Amino acid sequence: MPIRGVVFSLSQPPVRIDVDSPGKLRGAVGKKHLPATVVVGARDLAVLGQCAELFMNRRQKDARKGLSKILLGQRDRIPYLDAPFTSAGRMRQSVEALLRNAEQSAEYGIYVLGLEGRLFERVWTGAVDGEPPTARAGSSTELSSLLPELPGEEWVSKRFWGESEACHLVRQLILRAAPIDDPVLILGETGTGKGVAAEAIHDLGRRGKPLVTVNCAAIPDELFESEVFGYEPGAFSGALKAGKVGLWELARDGTLFLDEIGDLRLDHQTKILHTLQTGIIRRLGSVRDIRVLARVIAATNRNLYSMVETGKFRDDLYYRLRQFVIITPDLRDDAQNLILIAQQLWHEITKSEVRLPREIVEELGRHRWPGNIRELRSVLSSLNNFFGSKDVRREHLSAVFQHFGLVAGYGQRQPGAGEPGGLQLECLKNLRRADDAIRACEQALKPVAKGGALTPQLRDSLTRIRVEMRTLMRDRLCFGSAETWRAVSRVEEDLGRILDLPTGDTRAASRFRRTVLVPDIDRAISRLFDENKKMMEMPRDGAAGR
Repeated sequence: MPIRGVVFSLSQPPVRIDVDSPGKLRGAVGKKHLPATVVVGARDLAVLGQCAELFMNRRQKDARKGLSKILLGQRDRIPYLDAPFTSAGRMRQSVEALLRNAEQSAEYGIYVLGLEGRLFERVWTGAVDGEPPTARAGSSTELSSLLPELPGEEWVSKRFWGESEACHLVRQLILRAAPIDDPVLILGETGTGKGVAAEAIHDLGRRGKPLVTVNCAAIPDELFESEVFGYEPGAFSGALKAGKVGLWELARDGTLFLDEIGDLRLDHQTKILHTLQTGIIRRLGSVRDIRVLARVIAATNRNLYSMVETGKFRDDLYYRLRQFVIITPDLRDDAQNLILIAQQLWHEITKSEVRLPREIVEELGRHRWPGNIRELRSVLSSLNNFFGSKDVRREHLSAVFQHFGLVAGYGQRQPGAGEPGGLQLECLKNLRRADDAIRACEQALKPVAKGGALTPQLRDSLTRIRVEMRTLMRDRLCFGSAETWRAVSRVEEDLGRILDLPTGDTRAASRFRRTVLVPDIDRAISRLFDENKKMMEMPRDGAAGR
């Protein structure tokens, strides 16, 4: 059901928004101008009440209480209230006080007020047209807008914290990944919650069944095969007399989590790929095949795309794994999300409701946190261990940083001479992701080339790739030239056409792939390569003006 609203913030005039479902309210508001209050018609509050996992009804039992006492401090869900205002002026004063109190409390959330019909229409009429500034086109906000909301996010949010749109998208993708059998690839910097996401997928999809974690970086190379696939008695010198069951077997019909998969040797990658394709393993020293049913989740903080390009990671394994990709966001590019997570960590560490004071929050925002949440937790734990949870001050945090051998603003760094600047980096990232998606499409369609059918699993994979491409194509400027954008657009349109073919018509699918898709894929990859090369040869942002 559509919901009309007016967004109030401290940094912009009231702006109208119009969303077709409650789950899209967060994305429509955006994060740049938080904290924000959204005013809606009182009748629309009933729709929010149907989404209890996202919204919380803060019924006003005492009309003398201000909005701040009723709405602030609700960390898990967006609070809403049927407000008793009779004039727009009084409402504006209360909203401004709420937002200033939220900012002083370092709360950067969304607060929803329902107004009586005629009053809401006056507020709506007085607002400006357009949408509040949101994340760049092509970002996670765009992907979120293309994906229907799934219920259950409240449960996931208790594990995977964060109120940014990127965190919201991760939680929605976790919900989508849980019931499927396809491999899932989780990419992200160290400390961004890749393991948390993997555990959530397992618990939602295969709770009660084994979850076996393999740290690919921690197992010595010479032991990897025997640990993962097992061995028979006497298979090699030093083998146990009874042999050993491998970790893949131990996972049975549960989940095998291959953490740090980017650290695997190429020959080990080959064996992993073979098992993913056949569902069969063979213990060392055995001639007997063993069928395995565990679903595979892989994770790494490495740039697998670059490793594929340099031959350090098998392209066929990479594209087999990336049928379903989840990217966990880092802290450095979202100061508001950092503050929310820092307050959540502080509650967990101190086991109290004490909040971090504003001066500490401001100091935390000055740093880049290369270790992300793991590093932030370490610093806050030390702050609590050294100085307790009450009356901590800026100098206490500075002392903790010095104890770790860090300096103020550590991790911050401007591009050096000859390095691409911000806009160029954004374009290069977009070009690379488009190339990656198209090559994933090429790999996924290999069975069709051999006369295979468009199975439901293949259709799901192609649909996900198409959604990814549509998301990237929202920002034409990041493709450098109109010709490159059109080349990628043709491949996206081709995917739509092949998905419209009947499942059983293997001949038509094979012919369409050969005569239409393959030439368009080759053309798009060539255009992306040329555009990437041209972008790398450009001077760094702002260099020409110096």
